[in-house]
Parts: sequence; C-alpha cells; structure tokens
Amino acid sequence: MTSGTSARTHSGQKVGFVLAILVIAEVVAAFETSMAVQLLYAPGDFFTSDLSQLVWVVTSYSLVAALATGFVGRLGDQFGRRKILVVVLLISAVGSVISAMAPTFGVLLVGRALQGVSGAVLPLAIGMVRTTFPRGKIGTGIAVVSTSALIAGAAGMLGGGLFLDYASWHWIFVSAAVFAVVAAVLVHLFLAKEPQSTLAASGRVDWNGGLMFGAGIAAVLYGLTLSKDQGFTAVPVLGFLGGGLLLLALWVRWELRVSEPMIDVRMFKQRKFALGMLATALIALGPIGTMSILSVSIYRNPSSVALGDGTVMDLPVGLGLSATMTGLLGFITAAAAFTISPLIGRVSSKYGARTGLMIGSALTIIGLVIVCTAPTNLTVVISGLVVVIFGTGFLYSGMPTIIVECVLPAQTSTATGINAVTRTAFQAVASSVMGLLLVISPVFAGESSFVSMTGFLTVVGVLIATCILTILVVFFIPANTAEPLADAAQHPSNLTRKD
Repeated sequence: MTSGTSARTHSGQKVGFVLAILVIAEVVAAFETSMAVQLLYAPGDFFTSDLSQLVWVVTSYSLVAALATGFVGRLGDQFGRRKILVVVLLISAVGSVISAMAPTFGVLLVGRALQGVSGAVLPLAIGMVRTTFPRGKIGTGIAVVSTSALIAGAAGMLGGGLFLDYASWHWIFVSAAVFAVVAAVLVHLFLAKEPQSTLAASGRVDWNGGLMFGAGIAAVLYGLTLSKDQGFTAVPVLGFLGGGLLLLALWVRWELRVSEPMIDVRMFKQRKFALGMLATALIALGPIGTMSILSVSIYRNPSSVALGDGTVMDLPVGLGLSATMTGLLGFITAAAAFTISPLIGRVSSKYGARTGLMIGSALTIIGLVIVCTAPTNLTVVISGLVVVIFGTGFLYSGMPTIIVECVLPAQTSTATGINAVTRTAFQAVASSVMGLLLVISPVFAGESSFVSMTGFLTVVGVLIATCILTILVVFFIPANTAEPLADAAQHPSNLTRKD
C-alpha cells in the first residue's frame, strides 16, 4: 500500500511539474496579446500616430497568429511538439527584442509580427498534454493550460498598464522576451520528447496548403478589423472578406486533392468534430468574444453624470470605476476561474467535455441574469460576473477538449489549432457586432452619450441566445470519449526528460 501511494504521488508531482512549464509557455502568448493592447494609449512621441495606425500593434500580431496556428500545429504533430514549441518561443523572443529596441513604429510592427507565432503555443501545449499525460490527467491538464490564458491575459493588461505608468513601454517587450526565453529553456531541458507513435507519419510537408489557409484566415480577420471603423458594407471590407473566403474555398479544394494535407479537412465529416467546431463558433460569438467588451463597459460606464444646470442624472447601466480598478477586478475574477480549473478538468474527464460546455453555458446565463437585476450595483455586478467567469472557464477548457476527444493523438495540435483559429475569427466578428449593439438607443447627457438599458439588454440577449444554442448543439454531440483517449493512454510515462 505504501509503495503504491508513493508511486502515485511521484507521478502526480511529475505531471504537475510538466503542467507548470506548459502554463508558463502559454503565459508568454497571453502576455504578448494583452500587454501590447496598452500601447494603444501609450504616452510619448513614438505613439502619436492616429488610432487606425496604432491598431496595427494588435492587428499585426493577430494576423500572424492566425497564419501560424494551424500551420505550426501540423508541424508539431509531424516533427515533435516539444521541438516546435521551443522554436516558436525563441522566434517570439526575437520579436520581443526587436520591438523593445525598435527605432521606428514600422520596426516595432515587424517585431510584433514575429511575436505572432506565439499564437500557436496553446495547440502545441495541448498536444503535449494529450500525448504524454496519463489518461486520467488529460482533462485536468487541458483545463489548466486553457484557462491559464484567462488569468495571464488579465495580468498582462494590468502589468502593461503598470509599465506605462511607472516605467516605459519598452519594458512590455523586455518582460515578454524574458518570459519567452525562460519558457523555451524549461521546455527544452525538462520536457521529454513525445512517443514516436503519437506523431504523424513523416512525409512531404504541404506548404502550399498551409500558406493558403493562413492567408485566407488573415484576409478574413483583416476585413473584420476594418469593419469596426468602416462598417461591413465598405468596399475594402467586402474585398478582404470575399477574397479571404474565396481563398479558403480554394484551400479546401486543394486539401481534398493532396495525399498528405497540411490540415485534413475530412475531419469535418466526423459528426462530433463538426458539432464541436460549431459550438466553438457560437461560444466565440457569445461569451468569449463579447464578455470582455461588456464587462469593461459596465465597469467604466458612469452610474451618474452631472448636467450643465447642476443636476445629477442617474444612468441605467454602469459603475463608473477607474481604469486601474477595472483591470484589478478583471484580474481577480480571472484568477477565480483559474483556481477551479482542476475541478473543470475532473468534470471533463469523468463526464466528457460536452457536459463541461453545457455547465459553462448555463453558468454564463445565470451570471448574466444576476447582473441584469441591478447593473449599477457593485455587489450585484461583481457577483454576476464571477459566476460568468466560472462559466467562461468551463467554456475555455471545453472547446479544445471536445476536439481532442474525437481525433487521434497524431492530429491533436493540428485539430486544436483549427479550433483556436475558429475561435479567433468568430471573436473578431463578435467584437465588431457587439460594439454596434452596445450603442443602440444611447442615453445622451449634454454632448456625451452612454450605454442605455436597451443596448445593454440587447447584448445580454444575444449572449444568452448563443449560450442556449450552444447547449442545443452540444446536446447532439456523441458522448463517447473512450476510443481516442485510450490511444493516448498507451503512453502515460516519460513525462519529464531523461535524455
């Protein structure tokens, strides 16, 4: 009995150690995404460009991340995820150094583009969890790695603001470079190579398919980015959206004809995979793509405003919190979701990811209803948003897990990469649409306008509708998970490196 307990404890310690390293790697990607957003408001002559140019600080990263995610995921499945993960982190570090030392804004954007390859960290990390963890730990591992993006993203926003307030913008990139190098060293020194049987057969690399996919996704995302300022009917927006979708259609045709495709689109013929991707699209349109906008709007929108005649006008929605307090509350609620990630993983392992997605959607609905009861009361709003963030944790974990459950180990990073790209694309749609819905029938006070109850309830209604649709879609997803996970369970050892 004693020896058995000791063995289990030792195995658990190794799993925890590997998981910590993978979380650090994912933190790099989350930091590079969120900290740089603060540069849109950076002081000094370097960032005096108009906002449409400054947005490229975020856009250049996002476009390369979209191109890299599916592409790099496939390379990891074929040549080894640990090896490719180290390369990705080092390229990201080089990009951070270039950005930190950039003499011009254009050079900074080059660095940001190189940082964009870190968007592929999550599919690679999930692939390593799938192929190296014992079967009973896979669900927990995916949940922890996935939800770490929540707390890291919130911490990145907070950290980026602190750097701008008390140091300089250069430290945003210096810290990102340090994190990336440390993560690369840890992955290289302490993580083992995956078993060869969990990798795709080495063969010809479908570079054409990868470039077509990445270019098509990048064009669609850029069109969605333009739509925020120009609207969906603008010629450039329609041109990029139409061109991107046409390129993706040609990509599908190409991949069906290639014997060794970069991304096997035949996976979509599997009912569970297709419904899982549909659920991901709905979740990205709803809670994942909208809650950050909605929560910041509630926190920042004032609860009252003074009019010119000296009277005070109460507003129907908002708490009127400072930017610092908003960032702090965002970090605290994200931390709360991260702390329950092991529980989320256990639920997925025992009952399947479809159950986790249903729980996450239901919690989101409950939290939103709570907020609607008193959207100007601090206690009520925070209570409701905490319930929502718990639901978001289940959703973040469930989206990749539902895909992992229906593909072979050799397809894990590729499939979860497609899942991540789908999520990113529909998040972009959500941010464009929800910005318009929030300003429906605004409340005017002098020359200023504020979120009205009509706009707020419209957004909440869309959110609840996407959650209900997600539950319906997930309900029809087959519950069987044993076969694909059993393949990975054949390789439960060699978690840490021995060579």
